[in-house]
Parts: sequence; structure tokens; C-alpha cells
Amino acid sequence: MFGHADDEGGSTDKHVGGENLFACFGVANSNGSDDASASKVEEVNEGNATVKETKLNTQQGRIGIGIIGYDSSLGAHGPLISALLRSSIMLLAWCSMISFMVRTHDEIKLHLAKVDAEASGVLKETYLKALMLVLQTIQSILNADENNQSHPDNCHGILFTTMIYASAYIVLLEVTFFALSKMFSFFRIYDPKGVSHPGGPRMHKILRIPKWTEGQQHRLPKELLQSEGSTWRCAVAHDAHNDTIRKFSSITSSDGDGKGGSNVADFLTGEPFGRQIWTFAAKQCHNGNHETEDSLEENLRKELFDTSENARTSHIAADFSNLVQNLASGGRPPMTFDPSKNPNSCDQLFRAQMISSYLERNGGKLPEDISYLQNQKQKPDNSGHSTSDLNSPKTAMEAAKRGIAFLSLLQTPDGHWAGDYGGPHFLLPGLVVAWYVMGCPSVMISPPQQALMLHYLKVHQQEDGGWGTHIESPSTMFGTVICYLAVRLLGAKEDEDWIVKGRDFIQKEGGAVMTSSWAKFWLCLVGCMEWTGHNSVPPEMWLLPNWFPFHPGRLWCHCRMVYLPMGYLYGSRFVYSNAESDPLISELREELYCQAYESIDWDKTRHLVAPMDNYSPIPTFMKFAQNCLSLYENWTFFRPIRNAMRKAGLEFCLEYMRAEDLQTNYIDIGPVNKALNMVSAFHAANNDINDVAVRSHMMRVPDYLWIAEDGMKMQGYNGSQCWDTSFAIQAVWECGMLDYFPLLSSKVWAYLERCQILSTETSR
Repeated sequence: MFGHADDEGGSTDKHVGGENLFACFGVANSNGSDDASASKVEEVNEGNATVKETKLNTQQGRIGIGIIGYDSSLGAHGPLISALLRSSIMLLAWCSMISFMVRTHDEIKLHLAKVDAEASGVLKETYLKALMLVLQTIQSILNADENNQSHPDNCHGILFTTMIYASAYIVLLEVTFFALSKMFSFFRIYDPKGVSHPGGPRMHKILRIPKWTEGQQHRLPKELLQSEGSTWRCAVAHDAHNDTIRKFSSITSSDGDGKGGSNVADFLTGEPFGRQIWTFAAKQCHNGNHETEDSLEENLRKELFDTSENARTSHIAADFSNLVQNLASGGRPPMTFDPSKNPNSCDQLFRAQMISSYLERNGGKLPEDISYLQNQKQKPDNSGHSTSDLNSPKTAMEAAKRGIAFLSLLQTPDGHWAGDYGGPHFLLPGLVVAWYVMGCPSVMISPPQQALMLHYLKVHQQEDGGWGTHIESPSTMFGTVICYLAVRLLGAKEDEDWIVKGRDFIQKEGGAVMTSSWAKFWLCLVGCMEWTGHNSVPPEMWLLPNWFPFHPGRLWCHCRMVYLPMGYLYGSRFVYSNAESDPLISELREELYCQAYESIDWDKTRHLVAPMDNYSPIPTFMKFAQNCLSLYENWTFFRPIRNAMRKAGLEFCLEYMRAEDLQTNYIDIGPVNKALNMVSAFHAANNDINDVAVRSHMMRVPDYLWIAEDGMKMQGYNGSQCWDTSFAIQAVWECGMLDYFPLLSSKVWAYLERCQILSTETSR
């Protein structure tokens, strides 16, 4: 979660309670904003994302995001500004009502004078009595004079008196609310939550449970891990950067800027420390002048130890493959995965690599506290005790030492701890769709990666043929439709048994029209659903004033930054350019629906969602609003204003996305908007795969991919390096063992120091 320009870590409740002066007055702090219209971006380091000082092209009137009275952390106006706004609204309502009644009073008097002169008959008398009753009612409200005379001065007095009474009432009300809130807070009667607080449990709980075939162990085939003598490995820091530069060095820029080829390193910005990717390529030596992760450890060893006793070796003296395998497997069968026992991986591949690397650097020796593992016997000796029993820790501190010693085996060369940060099933399919609509570039997803992704999706399929929204979820239409789409785009055949099971699940639940909105969005992009089947995502919403209740800037950061490219792609009506001629898309149009694709009335499917996915039903007002937007999208009457506003909205979205791409070195806030931003950049570049922005995006795709014994998946972020490392070193400190493990502690310090956000001249 660290390494992103838009960090949600403390934004939910940072200012709740009014302790902060900015929050009290409701003035947003522009230093913490993530709007694209910031005129200058300071150079900062965020894990992998170094933001270079950049002048951004901004349109007039969009400079600065903070508006007086709006607090981005509260998601609403601050209390004092809110009080003024409420007062203003109430006074306007009072004044409007009084002005209307004064005008009505005068008009009725004039009408009465005219009618009275011509009055005759019972009907007209009744009419006159009714008018007089209305007039008397208004006069009693306005406190007009007894002679039915309406003077302008008297009206102004009425307005002034009304404003005084209204103001006094509002002040009294605000003071009462303030006193009550303080009393409730003091006695803990009511604990106010931030606007992002999810609230209580939903009424529509998911009662189903996930189910996989019991005892079915999926072994990761060796042929998926090896190719032409090379094996998948995790490259970190400069090693990762060097691999990316090597991979993209053959790609030349088509825009004539002369910045392709050997200068590809110019487009791979960001702090190398903390970056982690998986690659087939062998490690390359770095010939730069700055400190790398390898030189860091060498220098620390020289500083902390007697180098004659800790000389590094180029190979392991003996075959420790069994030892490595036992330590890395975590009690599971090596390189096997059984989701019925645990749908989470235990990172056997990564752990084996780190443990082997440690043994190579330390002459084949484990840390002293766990050295007994190298000679451990599983069978009992003559006394009836196994070696593991005899070496059991006697105290809690001894157990802690062994745990930290094992943790040191897994520390990466740059000082952090890496690991599987997957889980959601809707991440990888989005990347696959982006890859497919961009022409299936192998530099983005290679054939070996395709095979590992297919393996991952296959082993996580449940017994009923579906996939969950995440790995521990029961099957849902959202997870099943989007995963089925991904496996077919990755090359799985329609007649394979597991594909048939997935298709049967979808057909049984009513077809892809019953899936949720995000799945429908990806289907629209690839050409397997018409845009009229998706609710409107108007990009012109960004043009609303910041204080407007429905402004996208008031959404949670991840919702906001996903809505941004969705609005752009929806407004552009982007569709895979070969959708009508691609035979696979034609097959999918038949497989995903229960009726002929051409016969579907797409507008009637916009609100459809399978009961199993209807966890939080859409309110009636939301459906009404979406229907209004549908009229706005489709009625010719709105075309002139829609076309004008849409053009400006698309320009704003594109500018905002470019700013986020630059600020995060094309990593973006998360995997969903990463894929959507990449497709948006591809569309903005007229489908040029060699465009600088598109290429920069593809360079950062490996940051989100991770390999474990269940295959290759897309992570929820580009890792949780700072998070995991901070907690780990805090545990070491709590045990008082920073000095007992000096190399481990020093590497962590070096890593965290390299990844700090340097926002002041002093810190820089």
C-alpha cells in the first residue's frame, strides 16, 4: 500500500473530532491533496514511486484543489463553514418565501379592487370572500397594517425582522448541536465515524460458503517454472530495474523523440529499493556509481563483522535442496496447492529462493539460533526423543530468537520483506482484458506468464464451476464471469472440462447480463457487451463545483481514481478495435449469454444483478438517478449540451490521469485503475503501443504480478513492503533484539530511510 501518491492510510479519520484547525474551519490542506490540477509536484520518494518536479499543464480556473470550506479528510465541509452554509440556505428560503408572499399580497389587492368594481351575483361574492381569506392569511403572516395598505418600507421591515428571528434561531440551534455533541463525546454516548466508515453488517449476508474438491492437490508443473534452462526468480531493487530496462530496450519510440532504445532507462523513474518483480532473466551486475542492494549488504558486513570469518562464497558447499525445501514449504507438500485446506499460498517459491540465497552468502550455514535444523532428525533416538524435541525452545525469548533468525532468511537484499499480496479475483482479469484490447503485447504478458495465470485461475475454481469475488469467497457471478472471460482470452479452449463447468455456472444464473457493474464494464471494453447495457459513467461530473454533493472528488480515494478512467473510457465509448472480426469475441458472445447476442435489449439489463451478488442492493433513488442519466445519454434533446460538456470532461479526465501516472511513476493507486489508466493512455495515443506513456505503463505491469505455488496472480497493490517491514522490525524491537541481529536491523533501517517521503528541505 505504500509507494502510491494517493495514500489512504490516515485519510479516513485524521481530522474527525475537530482537533485539527484546518478541519475545524473546513479548509483543505493542499499538500495532502491528490487532484491533478496541482501546479507543481515536489520531488518525493514513496517506496517505488519517485515523483519528479514537473510543471503540469492546467486549464484556467483549475489551479489548486482545496476550496475554502471543504475538508477532504472529512469528505464534507468543516463544522463552522457548514453552520454558515446552513444559515445562508435557511435565510435564502425565508427571504424567498417572504418576498413571494409580499408580491402575492399586492397582486391580490389590485385584483380585488378591479373585481369589486364589477362584482355582482352570488358566485362572484363567493370568489371575493375566498380572495379576502387568502389576503387576510398573508396579512396575518406578514403582520401588515390594519387598513390593508402594503408599503415597500413595511415589506423591508418584515424582511429585516424575519432575518433577525431566523438568525437567532439558527445560532441557538448550532450552539445546541455543538453542546450536545460535546456532551455525547464526553460521556461516550455517541462515537462519530468518518465518512469512509463501512457501518454495520449488511442485511443481505452471504450464507453460502466456498467449496473446493476435498484432497485435490494441484502441483505446479516444473515446465511452468523453467524455460530454456532459466527459472522464475524474484528480482528486487536495482536488479528489478535492470531487468525491466533489458526487456524494453528493444522497443523504440514511434513519436520521433529519440528517447527509445538505449534511453529506455529515462522512462523507468522511481526509487529502486522496494521494487519486486518476477523474471526469467539471470541477474545482471550493476555498474552504476550509487549504492545498490548488493553493495549495501557488503558494506554493512564489513562494518558489523569480521569479514575474514564471514566471507561470502560463490556456491554452497553441499546440496541443501532438501533443507531449503523443508524450510520453504511450511509443512505443506512441496510446490502443491490444496484450496480445500487453505486457499492462501505460503510463498514456497519465494521462500526457497531467499533461503538458498542466504545459504550462498553465508557458506551454507544457517543462523546460529536455528543451526540445529541442518542436522535435525525426525526419527526418535535411543532415548525415544527426536532431535526436534530435544531442541525445542525452553523460554519465550529463545523462541523469539529462533523466529527472528528464520525471518532473517527471508529478508530481501535491499532490506524489506516481500510476499504474496493477492486475494481478489477481479484484479487479474482486468489486466488480461487490457492486454487483449491492446493487441496482446508479449512484453506485457509473455506466453510463460499466460500459462502461470491460467494455472492460477484453474486451481482456484470451485466445485460448482464458479469463482468467488476473492479467494475465500463462495462463487459469485461477478467473480465467475470476469474469470471466465480472462481464461478464454488467455487461451483456454471452450471444450475443456473446467471451462465447460464455468460456462454452465454462468448459464444457470442467467448469463453475463446478471453480473455486476465492474464485470460489465470490462465486457464492454472487450466488445462482449454493448455500452447501452452499462449504466452511465459521465466524465463531465468532474466539471461540477467541488462543493457539489455528487462530485467524484468526494468519493473514497480508490473509488475516485477508478471512476476517473472509467468515465474517460465510457465517455469515449472505447471498444476493442477488432471486436467485430475477432472469432474469439464472437465465441464469447455466444458462451456468456442465454440468448442470441443480437436479440438482447441491452437497456433493460442495466439494473440486472444476480441474487447471489446482490449483497448491498441499489437504493431506489440510485436507480432513478441512473435512469435519468440514461435519458441524458440517449435523448437527442440533450445532445448539444452533452457533446460540449463531454469534450471538456474527457480532457479533464485525461489530464488528471496523466498527472497520477507521473506522480506514481505509472504504478497508480491500485491494480484496477492501473489497467484502466493504461487502456486510456492507449486510446489517447490512437492505439499506438509504442507511445511513451503506454510503454511506461507496461514497464510497471510486473510490479503487480506475483508467483506462488498456486500460479501467477495480480496483487492488490505493488506490494506491502513498508507495511510488512515496519511491523516486523517493530516486533524485533519489542523483543529487545535489534543489536542481537545487527545486519537485519541495519538493512531495515537503510531500506526505510531510502523510502521516506522527503517533503522538506531539511529532510532532503
